Amino acid sequence: MLLIDAIFLVLIVISLYFTFLFVIAFYENRKKIGAIPKIKKLPSISILVPCHNEEDVIGGAIENLKALDYPKRLLEIIVVDDGSTDKTAEIAKRSGVRVLSKKKGGKASALNYGLKFAKGEIVACVDADSYPENDTLLKSVPFFAEDKVAAVTTKILVKNNEKLLGRLQEIEYAMISWSRKILEFMESIYATPGPLSFYKTSVIKKLGGFDEKNATEDIEIAWRLLDNGYKIRMSQSKTYTQAPSRFKAWWRQRVRWNIGGIQTALKYRTAMFKKGSENFGYFVVPFFSLSYAVSLIALGVFFYLLSASLINFVFFNLYMLLIGLTPMFDISLDYLLNAFTFFGVVVFFLSVVMLRFGLADVENKKAKDYLYYLVFLTFYIMIFPLVLIDSLIKFAKGYNEW
Repeated sequence: MLLIDAIFLVLIVISLYFTFLFVIAFYENRKKIGAIPKIKKLPSISILVPCHNEEDVIGGAIENLKALDYPKRLLEIIVVDDGSTDKTAEIAKRSGVRVLSKKKGGKASALNYGLKFAKGEIVACVDADSYPENDTLLKSVPFFAEDKVAAVTTKILVKNNEKLLGRLQEIEYAMISWSRKILEFMESIYATPGPLSFYKTSVIKKLGGFDEKNATEDIEIAWRLLDNGYKIRMSQSKTYTQAPSRFKAWWRQRVRWNIGGIQTALKYRTAMFKKGSENFGYFVVPFFSLSYAVSLIALGVFFYLLSASLINFVFFNLYMLLIGLTPMFDISLDYLLNAFTFFGVVVFFLSVVMLRFGLADVENKKAKDYLYYLVFLTFYIMIFPLVLIDSLIKFAKGYNEW
């Protein structure tokens, strides 16, 4: 069992390192989290809304965007209809915004098409099922006043939180938003989420637009910005998005996220520890890659120990029967429980810290119930390694249906 001991030691060291890294980074920067930079002049903004068969939500999304607090002379809304077969384009046109129609090519393709017509200094990419708060633009664009900042994202929170899956995702999204802000202080935000992110139009065009071959263009563009020496910031404004309401849709979304992450990690693998790459090569790429590796290794070790205990149990009792003794119907899981008890304490500590601060923005009191904490920590996050395995299999097979 020396190999297993060594694996446990490595996993524990990695977990402790990142746990304390996040806690220390939060403590040192806690007074800066809500700060908004000063800006001399508000920039013009082009809001791009890529959509495909979104007739149920596009009307409400447009009305929400039109009501945002920002000088109307500096704001344009462009809906890019990506080959919809329903009434998405018709509804959008009735809303009085500019509508562009094209053949279906995917979200990145729609964004790139919209970029050709965008006149704003800043381009905001908004999902059709997402709803920024009224002051989002005013809280976000000031970050572009800082030198080399080319993208700004927002807190992404769950809108549909009535059922169990929605509440679990509400907790998850809040934790992600909290950790993303901490990553800002390390110059390591590695995703600009699709529900709402802002970009300097000139920089995005200079870098060639969004990657149409990547399953998660929002991760890839963030990595490309970092790789080219640009910075990413996160405002404390909130954007509410419709999360998957069914487990099958949730699983499919997470597979897409994982495959996009794998594509991105492979694309930028040569940046790891590359001289002059700074935080991107020395933290983002290793951190992202390690998260996948740790997830798979931990799951593998768990199933190995569990199966080994079960096999020993079966053969031991068969032997007892053969020699005429009464079988002992108890399974010794001392090693399994002891090792994973310590591992669980580490994970629990990190989760509690992130829950404590991440859920400060969650308005749904039911999501703050300890019952949902328990389900989240003991069941929900345990599904992630299984999704990753499915993602790796699909990636190896060249799966590309979204």
